[in-house]
Order: sequence, then C-alpha cells, then structure tokens
Amino acid sequence: MDKQGTTAVRIGLHEVSGLRWPKQVIAGDGRRRDVAVPLPRLPWSQAAVSIPLGETAAAGVARVTRLRKVFGFVVAPVIVLLFVLADVLLLWARIGDLNPPGSLFAVLGLVGVVLILTGLIPDAVARATGTPYVTRNMLRFPRARAEVVAQLIKLNPKAAIET
Repeated sequence: MDKQGTTAVRIGLHEVSGLRWPKQVIAGDGRRRDVAVPLPRLPWSQAAVSIPLGETAAAGVARVTRLRKVFGFVVAPVIVLLFVLADVLLLWARIGDLNPPGSLFAVLGLVGVVLILTGLIPDAVARATGTPYVTRNMLRFPRARAEVVAQLIKLNPKAAIET
C-alpha cells in the first residue's frame, strides 16, 4: 500500500472492543482477516487486540511481534548480564585486588545504552512500514486508508478516533 490516500489514526484500547468495522480493510492489502495485534507487554504474553486487516498488514504485525520477541528473549537478558558484570567488577575492585581501567566501565555503559535503545526498533519498524501496532494504550495505524477511516468514524460516532 502506498502512502497516497492514507492517514495516521489512533484509537484508545478501551474503544476497540466496541467498534463496528467497515467491510473494507483499514490497513493492508489482500483478503480481510482478523489479526491479533499484540500488546507490548512481556515477550511471552499472549495479550492482543483482534482487528480486521488485510493479509499484508498481518505479515507486518507478525514481523513486529518477532522483533519484540527477539528483544525480550535475547537482547534484554544480555543487557541484564552486562550490568551484572559491571557491578561484579566494581565490587571486586572495591573489595578485592582487581583494578579494572575506568574506560572498561565507559564501554560497558555505552554498549548497555545502545542495547536498551534497540527496544525502540519494533515500533520504528511498524511506523516505517505502516503496520498497525499498540503503544501507550493506543491502537495506532500509521497508514490507514482515508476513505475507510471516514467510514469507521461514521459507523462509530461516539468513539474517540483521532486522525
């Protein structure tokens, strides 16, 4: 789906369950199907919001979910181990006879901060590819079809749908 004729849309999670969806898909191309858009919780959590999307949007949701799992299961434990290593070195230097250079702690801290910032990658990928995602208690559609959004607003006049 190209960027022309699209708009960014935000819908509160408390509104999603009561929405009436138009027959056309709001995001993605291909056949309409219900897709579970996961909530950004712990990587093993199955909490999700089910919404009707096109097949290409479903593939994008799967990609963002996979990136979140990689961060949660691989990168986050590495971050914890890195800072535990730094703490052990500090304590060993304080109590024992180890004398690590100060630049080692600067490198460990810098690597830790870079790894922490990789947690922002899944949402950045979702925004760049137009994939629907959930963040800050909002269901976000970076590239929703404008005409379908207009239908969605007409079908749900009392819902708070932000464009």
